[in-house]
Amino acid sequence: MVAVKTIPEDIAQEYTTLLSKSGEEALYKRAVGAGIVRAAKIANIEVEVLDLAESFFSLYRRKGDEVYFKVGKVLRRAAHTLYRQFIKMDNKKRINKRFLNKVK
Repeated sequence: MVAVKTIPEDIAQEYTTLLSKSGEEALYKRAVGAGIVRAAKIANIEVEVLDLAESFFSLYRRKGDEVYFKVGKVLRRAAHTLYRQFIKMDNKKRINKRFLNKVK
């Protein structure tokens, strides 16, 4: 089991504001785009996005606000998309069991 990091209040507020202003699909596209850009500097950005999603789920369980659950759901979807795209680009990349993988 992975230890869940706590999210600073300003980061949580930023994501919830983006969700309320733009909607789930726009937040998803923004998260995927930011992940692709940040992948140049960070080796496993998809893992970081998935950890952030888990932190939002933890925040939802603590506070009970549905918005945190929606943000976590969108970020988890973005993390899986990033993972699949990076696997397609680099077949030598190691399979991570935290992500959904195609059954062959």
